[in-house]
Amino acid sequence: MPQEFATIQLPGWLSTAKDTITSTRQWSKLVKEIHVRVARDLTQRALKFSDLNPSEQQALVEQVHSDLLREGDDSVSNLEKAVNSVCDTEIAAEVRRIKPSEQDEDQDQGSDNEKGEQGVPAKKQEDEATSASKIVEVATSAVITLLEQLPPEHRALTRLMLGQPFPEAFRNRAWQLNLKHATAKKAYEVAIARRRVDTISTMDVQITQEAQSFLQSAIGGVNIYSRRRLMLMKSTLSYHHTLLMQKGEGTTTLPERMYWLMAPIVYVYTGGKTPSPELAPQEESEFLVTMIEAWECLVRDQGGVSSLKEGEEWGGKAAALDRGDFGGTVPGWAKTFREALREADKGLLSQVVRCARNMDSEAESHTANLDAEEEASYLAMIMGQTVSRCLVDTLSLDVCLYVWDQCIMATFAIIVPRVCAAVLVCLKESIDSCTDRESFIDVLATQGKVIGLARLQMILERFAMPAARSALGMKSTSMTVDSKFAEAEEGDSETLQNDEVLKQVLARMDMIATMTGGELPNSLTNVGAKPISLGRKVPKLQKPPAVEVDTAEKEKKSKEKKEKKEKKEKKKKEKEQEKQRVVDYEADVEEAMKAVYGRAYSLEEMASFGPMDRRKYEEKKSEMEAKLKELRGAREGEHSGLVGWAPPGGERARID
Repeated sequence: MPQEFATIQLPGWLSTAKDTITSTRQWSKLVKEIHVRVARDLTQRALKFSDLNPSEQQALVEQVHSDLLREGDDSVSNLEKAVNSVCDTEIAAEVRRIKPSEQDEDQDQGSDNEKGEQGVPAKKQEDEATSASKIVEVATSAVITLLEQLPPEHRALTRLMLGQPFPEAFRNRAWQLNLKHATAKKAYEVAIARRRVDTISTMDVQITQEAQSFLQSAIGGVNIYSRRRLMLMKSTLSYHHTLLMQKGEGTTTLPERMYWLMAPIVYVYTGGKTPSPELAPQEESEFLVTMIEAWECLVRDQGGVSSLKEGEEWGGKAAALDRGDFGGTVPGWAKTFREALREADKGLLSQVVRCARNMDSEAESHTANLDAEEEASYLAMIMGQTVSRCLVDTLSLDVCLYVWDQCIMATFAIIVPRVCAAVLVCLKESIDSCTDRESFIDVLATQGKVIGLARLQMILERFAMPAARSALGMKSTSMTVDSKFAEAEEGDSETLQNDEVLKQVLARMDMIATMTGGELPNSLTNVGAKPISLGRKVPKLQKPPAVEVDTAEKEKKSKEKKEKKEKKEKKKKEKEQEKQRVVDYEADVEEAMKAVYGRAYSLEEMASFGPMDRRKYEEKKSEMEAKLKELRGAREGEHSGLVGWAPPGGERARID
């Protein structure tokens, strides 16, 4: 095991899960398979394992595991099922442990009869939301705890959450994990040690006044001011201004965009909705170092906010473009923005360009004559200021933080232009009525802050995130092991992956509903899967001593061996047939879902169901069961219900 992994401290529930997993027969089988393959590889090379240094040993084992994963070996897939089951159980147990006590719940019984949406008791809706948030909090806290202890190259694993908003408890630690810049941190520490006054700008008083003004209304018009936030923000920007002056890039004023960009960082780093209290002087000084490191990482790193700073300049090019002066290179983010908007809605792209040119709808033919770079130039002009401020001036507080979550996981250069396109799609109805630049900018400024998180997330996932993932080298929206196995199978990988996703949706739906209602699932069973053995070892029988046998006895044993082999081959064939029946069943389920719900929901959609969505799902479940029965009857005269369903030949799962 690599040294950095050996010293990791795990959360209690995850440590228990690890111990349970490593005691399973699935774990033992995988270790044995890896051992066999490593030994075979070393034999072919005429080497011993001890001949390799630790790095070479690790590389060899990882290569063997990668080969097993690519081949879709049963030893890997079976262990993954065991891991999923154990983690589900331990997370559920941890959620139950931290849920409010029964006494607290009894005190609220007086409000149990109050009705929420669609007549559902308000307390039940609140309990479901609380439990669901606790599940996310427990899981994400464990993830970030692990990532904080791993080497920097592992930090990109946070991209597995791309497209999802960070939970409140996760956001601060995730941002601090990613916004690291050792060189900038060291430079500040050296400057402080040498002469503290050199880290304070000559414009410190003006910066303090501007910072206070921004904190009172910067993000979504919300007042996030506190004395501690003000001191941290002004100290960070004051030091940054001294660096700009040293490089000859500074002026007597700090660019306004700096205040907009600093506001989200100081808000998140100091506790978010519940501001953290001021620390002792020494601790506060150390915390300021963390803030400055985060800020300098944000403005220095490739793909950070500096890649979008041209937006301010392009925002002032209206007069030049009106004269037909398209001089200068169109920034890359403007081209990305145009492509994303064109992909989402070509008509909307034309309307935005018309507004940027102060032209009415009758001038559409003139707009059509523009080439791609000219259109991108107009988009850069009309959206440049918003882009340079990374939408902090446009969106509400929660939505802005969601967008920054995506930017920090990926890069601002990749995410911001695509989010801008998604924002315009959300405001399409209002933009269609705009006739010029002024009305367009007014819509963006006033209505951008009322865009809901769920709607923007849906638009992004549909039109922008696939391209963003592609730019980051990510192949799929789902990073589950099951989908990786599906890609490794022969045949149509996309169809197989969809089958795996559907299987997971059905397997988790009732478990989630039960868990959020306060009941734990069966500890070793997932709905739709056979119970997983946790490795209860059965003592092996001792081999009888070898004895001499006559020829007849040898022939008898040979015959028995042959029969045993035939029986094994028959069993293997039956297993393949059973596997095909499972595939057929999953196809029937998907067809039934499409028939009743209009389409087959993805794992991500169903996992994010709220109380209303879950109730609608329950209302149509009987229709889906009937449709499934019809399809199964046509196929083989056999069917199974949706709740607690089991593949043909499998054991029916339980929820205790």
